Formats: sequence, C-alpha cells, structure tokens
Amino acid sequence: MEENIKPTSKRRARKIISLALFLIIFSAVIYFGYTQYQRWYQQRKVYIDAGLTEDHFPYRFLSERELVDKGLWDGESPALNAVPTRTTPEETYAKFRQALIDGDIDKAAECFVERKREEYKDLLQKAKAEGKIQEIIIKLTDIYPEGEKITKGSTGDSSTSYTFMYKEQENDLKFKDHVIVFYKNWDGDWLMDNL
Repeated sequence: MEENIKPTSKRRARKIISLALFLIIFSAVIYFGYTQYQRWYQQRKVYIDAGLTEDHFPYRFLSERELVDKGLWDGESPALNAVPTRTTPEETYAKFRQALIDGDIDKAAECFVERKREEYKDLLQKAKAEGKIQEIIIKLTDIYPEGEKITKGSTGDSSTSYTFMYKEQENDLKFKDHVIVFYKNWDGDWLMDNL
C-alpha cells in the first residue's frame, strides 16, 4: 500500500510544479506582451497626435496623398507634382479678390486649401459683419507699389510663395511686405494657405 502512495504523491508534486512553472511562464509572457504593447502604443500615439496615422486600431499610416491633403507632407510630392496645373496662383488670387469685391464670402473661402477653408470663411464673415471687408479689398487691390510687381518667393512644383508689398496707411512712406503661400491640390488648382 505504501508503494501506491509514493507514486501518487510524486505525480501530485509534479503536477503542482508543472502548474507553478506554467503560471510563471504564462505571467512572464503576459507581462512581456503588455510592456511591448505599451511601448508600441506609445510610439503609435506620437504618430496619432501628429496626424500621420489613423486614430483607431490598427493605426494605419496615412498615404502620401492623405498626408498632402492634410498639409502634413514635408517637401515636394512626386505624385502631386505630376498633376497638371488647372488654375495658377495668380488666377486664384484674382478670383479671391473679385469674390471679396462681389461680397461672396463662400466663393472667397473656396480659394483656400481645404484644411483652412472653414477657418478663413469664419474670419471673412466676421470681418464682413464688422465692416472690415472694404479695408481688406483696398489692401488687396493696391497690394504692390505702382510699377513694381509681386515678388515670387520660394517655389516648388506643388508649393510656392508670393510677397506682396502694401502700405499700412495711405500716407506711409514705407511699404510693408506680406507673404502668401499657395499649394497645388490634386485637381491641379493652386490654393491659398494663408492671407
């Protein structure tokens, strides 16, 4: 009878040791997996906060086109550069000025890049409500001194800037400069990034 007890207690001890080892290994795997997930998620959170990935699982990185559309693409985009120009920066600027002269804030807002369109629409509506649109129109129509042209600044295939000269007040002796940046969109239209 003693012989039967020893093998049973040995088996029980082996089971307990096996279970303890399993729990230790399982806990280590869970701990290691959790710490790796935390590190991975913290890295993704940086990209999420910067707008470079989707904000939900699996946090896919955005494509070049999506980054360009959000204004987060640094440098030139070969895909966007290949899009033929439909509306030049000069044409967009002229359309913007005319829309303000006509009092069409919606049409004027269409001259801005998509990500800033609502912001500038609100600002222009506020300026219109305060009676300041005429001041903007005067600066825009007399934006450079007679005989001088708008200076083209840094330029690329999908972004460019122009420097406009204007006087703060009519009797000022010095001109001030103002830079407006234009970006080409996927339709080939150059749109304003600022005013």
